[in-house]
Amino acid sequence: MTLLDIDQLTFGYRQQPALLADISLRLADGDMLGLLGPNGAGKTTLVSLITGLLQPSHGTISLNGKPVRLGDRRIALVPQEYAFYPRLSGRENLTYFAGVQGLKGSAAKQAVDRVLAQCALTSSQHQRAARYSGGLKRRLNFAIALLSPPQLLILDEPTANVDPQTRKLLLDIVRDLNREGVGIIYTSHLLGEVENLCNQVALLHEGRVVLHGSMHDLLEETQHFVSLKTAHAPPADLISRFNASQLANQWWRFELPAGTTVTGLLATLEQAGLHYTHIRYGTQALEDIYLALTSDTGHASFKRVAS
Repeated sequence: MTLLDIDQLTFGYRQQPALLADISLRLADGDMLGLLGPNGAGKTTLVSLITGLLQPSHGTISLNGKPVRLGDRRIALVPQEYAFYPRLSGRENLTYFAGVQGLKGSAAKQAVDRVLAQCALTSSQHQRAARYSGGLKRRLNFAIALLSPPQLLILDEPTANVDPQTRKLLLDIVRDLNREGVGIIYTSHLLGEVENLCNQVALLHEGRVVLHGSMHDLLEETQHFVSLKTAHAPPADLISRFNASQLANQWWRFELPAGTTVTGLLATLEQAGLHYTHIRYGTQALEDIYLALTSDTGHASFKRVAS
């Protein structure tokens, strides 16, 4: 069943080029979508449209068949910037935001106690938020969004600059919520994190969706290619012979000509003195695809997954 339906969305200001153009995305119940893109690609604008902070110039956004609106309690956002009052304690912040979300009396107290425990803030609940460590501040940001259980949770760089314990805690919460059926949009520059968490991916570039589909299908490499991490660049004759292309972080992608096996390719490279430290066969990395589709050079060697 479709949870979030974004149909032919366009947004821009008068007499200026559109910031987003013809965006169509769909999220099913329980999907976790990795929303990727360079700075300026339109991710923040899209999130603002989904949460009702902005109104589209054209197109529609609906959640469970109903249009989204500003203050829609079905949607929760964990922003990258801290969104609480530093002079208040953790509990005071949560109690205040519970009231903003319409929770009162015992319902508000139960919600506050629940998220304090969920985000491991109980022991520091009476401490002023200004004195929290970076990890505790990130947890409080998270806890505020979970006071009213959402149908759709939007996370903007939720693990930026946090300690390993907080990172594990927050990612465990995200996985638990997703298993409970909460739809999640996960925005991050940590591509390995997105690759491990999300079952769907969408890549924005210059205000348009250049890739959208299943993470599994995207990363399932055709069996005609082998990727190797090499100590140095291959000689020009090998690049030409195997139609090799450079990926990220010293990785190179080699095409297997008809009749050539992986073993044969590796033997040829070793005879030429090209040494490798890692090999991938049958899969490709999200980082490689991201860099290929957001670079100024050709994109031909990467498939695009349809919606």
